[in-house]
Amino acid sequence: MMNNMDNQQMQNQVDMFRQMSQQQGVSGIAYIDVYPASGSLRYKMKVTPPERRAEMIASFALILEMMSQAFNLQTKKIINKEADNG
Repeated sequence: MMNNMDNQQMQNQVDMFRQMSQQQGVSGIAYIDVYPASGSLRYKMKVTPPERRAEMIASFALILEMMSQAFNLQTKKIINKEADNG
């Protein structure tokens, strides 16, 4: 379990990344659909400027991969560069 100090440190990091994104002019919205019974998670983001979307999706995929490994889960990642489901 996290204690209050850990929560504050986490919030400080979130705030730092938010400020960096704002300085770079990046914003948008993220949609997260969670299906606990089937173990499915769907994540979609709309990013401004749109040119940053591919970079951000790749970063989020890496974060999910690392978190999965932290929970002792093998990860299998497929990156489909041919189709853009927008």
